[in-house]
Amino acid sequence: MKKTPIYIVSNCNDNVIAKLTIILQSLDMKIKTVNVGQINQELEGIVLIDARKQEVDQHGIPICSSEISRKHQLALIQAEKGTINEYICVQMGLKAAFYSDIETDQFLKGLRCLINGEWWFSRKVLSQTLATLFENMTDGMAQNIASTPLTEQLTKREKTIIKLVCQGAKNQEVADSLNISPHTVKTHLYSIFRKTSSRNRVELLNWAKQHTLAYQLLV
Repeated sequence: MKKTPIYIVSNCNDNVIAKLTIILQSLDMKIKTVNVGQINQELEGIVLIDARKQEVDQHGIPICSSEISRKHQLALIQAEKGTINEYICVQMGLKAAFYSDIETDQFLKGLRCLINGEWWFSRKVLSQTLATLFENMTDGMAQNIASTPLTEQLTKREKTIIKLVCQGAKNQEVADSLNISPHTVKTHLYSIFRKTSSRNRVELLNWAKQHTLAYQLLV
């Protein structure tokens, strides 16, 4: 795995966190346990927030997540099924919710997705979140958006990739769909993020819902 720093924020000092740390260290990952007050001073990385013993909002999402800089990728660990609103997680920029009963191999697979800048939520959740965002737009907002020019012109291939990403496709799925390499997908995404002033997929999704182009992407 790529040596992206992994930070663990937890109010539980138990065998669960100890076991997780050992597993990640065995894969030569850079692991560090920090508190919320320290995390924003750390280098950009992935923050795993232990959902246990955390003060949560009405959606079951730890309130401390809003205090963490968006330079980090956020994910919940040890969450209990049925207590987390995954749709709100996506809207808030959380990249994954790893439940307490997840198998180790699936957790590592999800972690790889985060390292690659991808989400670990179902395509259904990602697609429905996008659809909901559009449904909440008023006609007046749409008219204002239509008059907003893009600062840079997107290529046809970039528009196609945006459409796939907004539908929840991961890098490998985009690559398979377009018969290109994952590396080429990453190159296109870098260009797309630059042109849309987006830092990640969540911000690209928000950008899409604010531009007329998004309507074309969804058809």
